Amino acid sequence: MYEPFHDEDNMNKDDMNNIQLIINLLNYSKKLEGMVIELREEVNELTPEDKEIPYFELHSDIYESFFDYPTVIKYQKYIEMYFDIEDI
Repeated sequence: MYEPFHDEDNMNKDDMNNIQLIINLLNYSKKLEGMVIELREEVNELTPEDKEIPYFELHSDIYESFFDYPTVIKYQKYIEMYFDIEDI
C-alpha cells in the first residue's frame, strides 16, 4: 500500500482519496496479472507432452488499459509517480 499524498497542489481530501484508491487498485491489478501469468506457466508445464499447451501466449487477453478513463486523465501526473501511463 502506498503512503497518502501530501497536499502539494491544494487538493481537497476527496481528490487525495481518489488518487490513493486509483493507485491501490492499479497496483492490485498488476499483482493479479502477474499471478495469472504464473498460473498459465504452471498449467503449460503440467500439460502432457502429447497435448498442445493451452497458453501459447502467456500475456494474451489479460491486460486492460485505463488510460482513457476521465478520472485517470484527471489524476495522470500523480499516477505517473508510480506507473508508466502506457502500462495502465
